[in-house]
Amino acid sequence: MQIRRRRRRRFDLGKAIFILPNLFTVSSIFCGFYAAVTAAGATGPRELYKACIAVLFAMVFDSVDGRVARLTHTQSAFGVQMDSLADVISFGASPALIAWHWGLSGFGTGGLLACFVYCACGAIRLARFNVMAANHSGPSEYFLGLPIPAAAGLLVGVIITTLQADI
Repeated sequence: MQIRRRRRRRFDLGKAIFILPNLFTVSSIFCGFYAAVTAAGATGPRELYKACIAVLFAMVFDSVDGRVARLTHTQSAFGVQMDSLADVISFGASPALIAWHWGLSGFGTGGLLACFVYCACGAIRLARFNVMAANHSGPSEYFLGLPIPAAAGLLVGVIITTLQADI
């Protein structure tokens, strides 16, 4: 009977670097998820404020993931799709849920519809961006439409302002 020796696997820095931008993307997803859970359980303005801050942190992670991917030359189609899914969670669903609990729930079906339209428009814009990015090579010279992180920043900015002003 022959005993096999296990070969010691070497640490592959190339594979580790590939994970780095995705860690930032997953951090953005965590912030969006935290914001949604916090908003859903909000009993007052403090929880809504925390949820808004989590969306702002997601914006930081979102701005870093693409830069890290370009710096490390680890851009991939997987990364583009992962980033878009993270954006739908962090800048589409979470801000819509925050807005619902902030005050749009008082408008009943109209408020629900407004939150849904915000979230759906963000998802549609991201899907269109992904299709256009797949069909176009090279960087774009301009934005087409309002990027969903900017829309989320505007929405949570308004909510934070009203919470701090006690409006």
